Amino acid sequence: MMRFTKLMRTIGVSAVLGLALSATALAESVKVTFVLTNDTYEMNEEKGRGGFPRLASVIKQERAANPNTLFVHAGDLLSPSLFSGFDQGEHMMVLTNMVGIDVMAPGNHEFDFGKDVAMKRLSESKYPWLAANMTQADGSPVPGINATMMKEFGGVKVGIIGLAEETTDVLSSPGDLKFSSAVDAASAKAKELKEAGADFVVAINHNIREIGQKLVDGAVVDLTLNGHNHDLWLFYNGRSAAIESGSDAHYVTSVDVTFDVSEKDGKRSVKWSPNFRITDTATVTPDEEVAAKVASYEKQLDEELGVELGSTSVSLDSRKASVRSQETMMGNLVADGMRKAVGADIAITNGGGIRGDKVYDAGAKLTRKDILTELPFGNKTLMIALTGEQVKEALENGVSQIEKGAGRFPQVSGVTFSVDTSKAPGERVSEVMVNGAALDMAATYKVATNDYMARGGDGYSVFKGGKLLVNLESAKLMANDVMAYVREIGEVKGSDPRITIK
Repeated sequence: MMRFTKLMRTIGVSAVLGLALSATALAESVKVTFVLTNDTYEMNEEKGRGGFPRLASVIKQERAANPNTLFVHAGDLLSPSLFSGFDQGEHMMVLTNMVGIDVMAPGNHEFDFGKDVAMKRLSESKYPWLAANMTQADGSPVPGINATMMKEFGGVKVGIIGLAEETTDVLSSPGDLKFSSAVDAASAKAKELKEAGADFVVAINHNIREIGQKLVDGAVVDLTLNGHNHDLWLFYNGRSAAIESGSDAHYVTSVDVTFDVSEKDGKRSVKWSPNFRITDTATVTPDEEVAAKVASYEKQLDEELGVELGSTSVSLDSRKASVRSQETMMGNLVADGMRKAVGADIAITNGGGIRGDKVYDAGAKLTRKDILTELPFGNKTLMIALTGEQVKEALENGVSQIEKGAGRFPQVSGVTFSVDTSKAPGERVSEVMVNGAALDMAATYKVATNDYMARGGDGYSVFKGGKLLVNLESAKLMANDVMAYVREIGEVKGSDPRITIK
């Protein structure tokens, strides 16, 4: 009898345990690694850091450490770079296919060579492109580009949304493609992905920081993989996370997301937590196969571009922070070359179009490669007839976002003016002089600019109201105009101040 009672007690305990186990399934843990690169313009390293050979090694290491790895590119790949000026970004498709990108959202620079080239490059990629806020002119999807995709890792479903730069039509040349609110698109698509079973939603976002921050603050998505701002960004508020990797793969940010999956009473629960990491690519050994491919491209460049044009007796500054916020000698040189080429009264070019991001010391020799590195977009020099009032409006636009370091900042020739940054945008420019005489608001001036700005790019919509004196069909390459100018003068010398910032 005692044995029977003991047996029944044992059976009772087992039954209770069985009921408990049936009510709560065993919890599972899955780790997914998201690796991000963005804004990659240069194919090789700079001072031992960045470039595709080192990036390839980072990706191999990450995938070896965790098979559940997603390698994402957050846009700006095809342009601008020296080699892209020759092959319109074709070499970037070869290199990204080699390193093995899993998914990409287009940046504004994907359209620098026009819509048709962008679509051709897309067709050459071995990975998908996503853009939920980009459509054709009639609102229909862009062929070859989806809004979202779903990936599964160890039973965890990850929904991915691509978000293109909202103002690509202003910043680049996407033709008739239309771009809408990134936040609105992300909100709508995140809901759809959740309804389709996504446990976790990721946005690949190529937009200004404020938009990335909105995605995080509003918990629109769980993780934002950001591009466009060229800085390192790691953010987590307990509900939503975000990362950005600077530019040119100098640093690669990764986030390991651990998912704890459980089920109770038939209801599935997924909780997640992030672990952020930054890889300094100076610490990795370049991948040999990718390095060999890059070396072959660089050899082609050196053979074509090593020709010396002249020298400089002054320091030439083309650093991004400089050309987007103040007059620089490099900006003056470019504007002078443009004005001389077409015989204009004034030249205005956007600082964001000067891309070398370096300083040439006094005494340096200038080669074709140097000028094409500075002006890689393949823009042409146009000339427009503008009234003095329109010239003033253009200059006001140029300094309207000086605090943000916007690319619209004007590098000029033939004109001098003062800027008061304490005043509101549109009211900052004064003391405008054209070739030594006060600007006549009613007079007509011949203004040299680049074709991108002539179309209204970087906010220069006033240029569209002018009469074209040198049109696109008869225009020459802007880089060639500057190269010819350097060859003609032989030595770049200093110039009087053109822009006074108060």
